[in-house]
Amino acid sequence: MYPHMRAFSENREDVQVVLISQGSVAENRQLVAEQGFAFPVLMWDDAVTQNYQVPGMPFCYVVDGEGMIANAGFANTLEALEALVKGSEE
Repeated sequence: MYPHMRAFSENREDVQVVLISQGSVAENRQLVAEQGFAFPVLMWDDAVTQNYQVPGMPFCYVVDGEGMIANAGFANTLEALEALVKGSEE
């Protein structure tokens, strides 16, 4: 999944990618270094995930320019990520 997220973020400059990870600060830093992410990696927060009703992982939200959820779904491939964004634009 990580290579797909990196490729997606590199190919779609019109989309801001943010990864929310269950890892510790040290684990997240290592993940960023290993994967070469140029986008933010945030720490998992149980309260936030409950509010957003995350059903499992990898789960993605597409948030529009006004901060509203435009689309959501499981996405573990580049094609699935593209489909989520395309679905939010329709």
